[in-house]
Amino acid sequence: MPVYTVKNKETEEAYDLNCPYDELLSFLKENEEYVQVLKMPATVSGRISTHRLAGEGWQDVLKKVKKNSGRGNTINV
Repeated sequence: MPVYTVKNKETEEAYDLNCPYDELLSFLKENEEYVQVLKMPATVSGRISTHRLAGEGWQDVLKKVKKNSGRGNTINV
């Protein structure tokens, strides 16, 4: 379920609502002193893949799994 941040216009107090979008809209209609605060979603970025960040030990494990999994495997090492 999505999490929305709302802020009280008067007190500047903000908190998160865990609800469907329809419930958020009805909450904002019933409580006009609150506004929705738009935020960027939490994302992970970077140039290095998680496979590379895991280290050489993980790469060795993946190579063994790929070697022993047969011809039709789709494991990327």
